[in-house]
Amino acid sequence: MGLSPKEYSNIIRFQNALSLIKNSKQNRSLLDIAFECGYYDHSHLSNEIRRNTGLSPSLL
Repeated sequence: MGLSPKEYSNIIRFQNALSLIKNSKQNRSLLDIAFECGYYDHSHLSNEIRRNTGLSPSLL
């Protein structure tokens, strides 16, 4: 695939977090989603969102 196992797992983790953010029926905090997906804190998840989408989490 041309990706290292770490890069691949980061993509899967990000896709999971993005899915939870978009499809959450309840207003879950970004911190809860970050912890559930294996991020250290909400800042780490926010930086990944900006890096991968170019948008801030509030615009999702």
